[in-house]
Parts: sequence; structure tokens; C-alpha cells
Amino acid sequence: RGGGAHLLAPGGTHMSGIDFAALRREREARQGAPSSAATAASSGSTTDVTSGGRRLDGVEVELSPAAERQAGPVIYVGGACKDASGHHALRPAAVPPSAVEVDCRKSGTEVRVRGNVATLTAGLGSLHDRKPASDAECERVVEFLQRDARAIDASLRRGESVWVHCAQGFNRGPSGLLAYLLLYTDASWDEACGALKAARPRARGRHNTFRQQLEQLADGPKANVLLADHRSLDIRDGGNDPCDDDRR
Repeated sequence: RGGGAHLLAPGGTHMSGIDFAALRREREARQGAPSSAATAASSGSTTDVTSGGRRLDGVEVELSPAAERQAGPVIYVGGACKDASGHHALRPAAVPPSAVEVDCRKSGTEVRVRGNVATLTAGLGSLHDRKPASDAECERVVEFLQRDARAIDASLRRGESVWVHCAQGFNRGPSGLLAYLLLYTDASWDEACGALKAARPRARGRHNTFRQQLEQLADGPKANVLLADHRSLDIRDGGNDPCDDDRR
């Protein structure tokens, strides 16, 4: 029939000249705007971040390794950048400000918690990057390694990322990470060295200055009954000062 379109409303009433889009907007304003998830579902093109790679329309989406690694805390192992005084004290660009610092060169006062009891212990001072020359120095190196491992474990258990470092990221920082892997995870000596080198190839694993003390930890008892799976850890290269790039 000529004369324009006629619409049949529910109930059989003829309606013409009505702005249905305006009515729909008014109804949505009264009821509240639809959620972004609902809008995404109608478009069928948005990924649902809560479903681990499944889109709202049911299509599986493969997540990139970088996205998957964001789920938990990260261990950054490496060196430090020089400050205005020439001291290795600043974070490299690869290390976020939120990462808890574990400086494997020195040990200040430490809080140790056993059960519901917290105690303060004196620091160990500084650890020099050289092979220990006496039984007393060997024992002190072991204490340093145990301290580093405890600090790393404490941060990871709180869900915090951690920056494990020394000056150049070759020996002392990597030794602290190796100690953690040997004491608080299921890693063997070879597996710990492999995990370290995979993250930071320039780090010293099997050729570490403190290899004898690290192997002593590897042959001893683990620190925890419940051990972390070393293969599930997100270990990354924390970088170092560019001036140390040519040093090995």
C-alpha cells in the first residue's frame, strides 16, 4: 500500500512516525546501560580476559607467552646501573620499581620469622667477589647464600616480584638465585644452572666463584617441605649497566 511504511506494534496497533531508536535509548537509560561484556558479546569480537583465552562467542584465542607470564611474580637477575657517583646502585630499565631488591653484595639487619615469632639478626656485612680462602670465609659465604635464598623466597610467597643483583650481574647476584633454586625449589644443581643460563646467558653458573658452597647446598637438605616447581618460575634477565656489556 502506498503512502509510506506502516508498522504493526504488539497488540495489533498501527504505529507510524515513531523514533524507535530514541525509545530504545530512553529504556536503556532507565534500566542502566548494558555492560561492556554484553556489548562485546553482541559484536562477537572481544576476548574475555577472565576465561583464559576464550572469546565470549566461544572461540579459543591463543595467548602469547608474554601475556601468560604476567600472571605471577617475576625474578629479575642481573646487575645494577651506575649512579652519579659511579656506584652500581640504580635499577636497569628491565626491572620495574615494584620489584623487591635483594642485593647479594651486602647484608643488613634481617628479620627472621619462625611460626609466630619474629627476631632481628645482625647483618653479615659485605660479600667480596672472590673465592673464599679459609673455612671461616667458606662458612660466611654459605650464610650469605642462605640469606639471599630466604629473601627471594619470602618475596615470592607474598606474590612480589624480586630483583636479585650484584654490581655487574655475573657472579654474586646469580649465586643468590642459584641458592634459592637449590633450597626452595625441586631443582638439582644442573637444573638450577640451566634455569639461570636460560634467563641470563652471561651469568656464571657452573663456573661461579662460589660453586663449592653452592654444591654444598645442593647436597644438603631443602629448606622447605613444600618445594616450588622450578620450571614454573618466571626468571628474566634484569640487565646491567651498558658500561659492563663487554665484561665477562
